[in-house]
Amino acid sequence: MVAAERTLVAVSAICLIAIDALYLSIIRSQGGPDPVDVWTVPFVAGYMGLLAVLLGLSIFLPPVVRPALRAASTAGLLALAVLSVFSIGIGVFIAAMLALAATVMALVERHGPSVLGSAGFAAVLAVAVMVTGLQFSWQHIVCPPTGQVAGTTPGFFTGGVSYECDGGRLTFR
Repeated sequence: MVAAERTLVAVSAICLIAIDALYLSIIRSQGGPDPVDVWTVPFVAGYMGLLAVLLGLSIFLPPVVRPALRAASTAGLLALAVLSVFSIGIGVFIAAMLALAATVMALVERHGPSVLGSAGFAAVLAVAVMVTGLQFSWQHIVCPPTGQVAGTTPGFFTGGVSYECDGGRLTFR
């Protein structure tokens, strides 16, 4: 592996870890995650951590798997950057561009139909995991035991759901 490739991957992974820590500190400074939507923040933080791990593994694993690992990270980061454009999206986009450069270098080094196919499959899988995880986290509402809360969840597949919590009881509208 070329030193420039290793550097791009390492800087991207380190940026991603720093962005993840910044994301969690921003959420904490705003009073913590939404008391009803308890799964989105842990999912996003864990997903960013997973992408950083995939990038890190691509340095140490055999060259045949590097393009797929990097393509998965790049696609996941690009999709996450679009969804988080108004908060941490710019930082995620920068990490994605570094990962993209390393992905292209890995694809140039090991090209062929099977390598391109596995990289494409990994990229689609990474985005599918993110979309499915977000959809799952958005749709699982946890009502506080006391008080009243109402709102509408976002959604990729369902278009969002209106809900109301009253004394710990959840009602969908």
